[in-house]
Amino acid sequence: MGNDDERKRMVAGFTKKFVTILVRANVTNQNNIHYSKMKTYLLPILLTCALSYTSIFGQERILNLVPNPSFEELRDLPLKRTRRPMTPYEPTSGYIPFLGNLNHWFKGTQSTPDLRITSHALYTDCSQQNEGCDKARTGTRAVGLMTWLKNGYMDDYREYLQVRLKKPLSPNKETHISFWVCKERNSKLVSDNMGVYFTEKKIFKDTEGPLHITPHLNCDTLINEKIQQWVEMKWSFFPDKAFQYVTIGNLFGNEKTDTMAFKNYTGIKYNPTYAYYLIDDVRIWQDTIPGNEYVFEEKIIEPNQPFELPNILFQFDKAVLDTVSFFVLNKLATFLKEQSSLDLIIHGHTDSKGDNEYNLTLSEKRAGAVYLFLIVKGVEPERMSFMGFGEEKPISESDEENRRVEFIVTQK
Repeated sequence: MGNDDERKRMVAGFTKKFVTILVRANVTNQNNIHYSKMKTYLLPILLTCALSYTSIFGQERILNLVPNPSFEELRDLPLKRTRRPMTPYEPTSGYIPFLGNLNHWFKGTQSTPDLRITSHALYTDCSQQNEGCDKARTGTRAVGLMTWLKNGYMDDYREYLQVRLKKPLSPNKETHISFWVCKERNSKLVSDNMGVYFTEKKIFKDTEGPLHITPHLNCDTLINEKIQQWVEMKWSFFPDKAFQYVTIGNLFGNEKTDTMAFKNYTGIKYNPTYAYYLIDDVRIWQDTIPGNEYVFEEKIIEPNQPFELPNILFQFDKAVLDTVSFFVLNKLATFLKEQSSLDLIIHGHTDSKGDNEYNLTLSEKRAGAVYLFLIVKGVEPERMSFMGFGEEKPISESDEENRRVEFIVTQK
């Protein structure tokens, strides 16, 4: 079991200023009406995380410094498959696609987290026969990592998630971090110590065990002690250096980690005993977005300026959207329905291979496919228009970069 006093002294040493932690609690009044109650705590030292079941930052206009925060952006497709699927309902999940397909994220030691791919169809199949099936909080992907494992092979196995921020943190400036965590279905244990460690350079340690590094921020309460569900962890602090790398995981050894058997376990009966959590929607920010701009998919969007979105893909030589495009287009539809004062222009572009007239027609059909998708998702057609330019407006010598769909928002 963990030595709480020693651990808290170690964490406290990193935090030199007061921090504010906001806690959202679910409350039921005498009339059985559920509502949220907000409390603000001013603490002299940061010892633990604040857990929430509903994001309190959802409406803030923030500039997220974390690339690929929801693990939806992939590279080098098709997916590289792990030899043995993690579960029958996730045939493409595992550490191999984490290493070979996930953009921007990497491991911090010899052990490797898992890219968990949990489509709606697979989740439905699992839920028809099991309780507590795993599902990403948003989209179809999350990352899973071990926070506690002890077996005959080694005493304390750990996995760590690491990313390079879009730009270094500004020292001595209030910094916010938020991400969501959920116990995995087949995890027989819950644990504490979901920590965050900032560095100026990438770190790597040749071990499969703990890093034994004191985190800047740490959650020292058991996560999902009673119920398996997504909870938000959030902190505010003042960095003392221009940190650009972030490592997430249990940075302590077994002697400083508390665990407990999950009472409502519904996973595989003969599964090994470990603590394992899914992570999704990681956000770190210092700045908010000015009032005359908008933020979507972590991009600052200025009216009347073209922008691109990741993973807008089509079937080869066709105007048929690839299913990988649905996630970001669904979010775009939601964004437009929430921002009713904005209209949208969609531009299709191709590379210079092939006949000019054919490329012009293909680019217009592809822009039209996006237009029709957004209509089906509830965006009014009169708020949108589309046009194809073929190969007329290249932005690069790369054919891949020239094949694109651009968007422009305009204010009414």
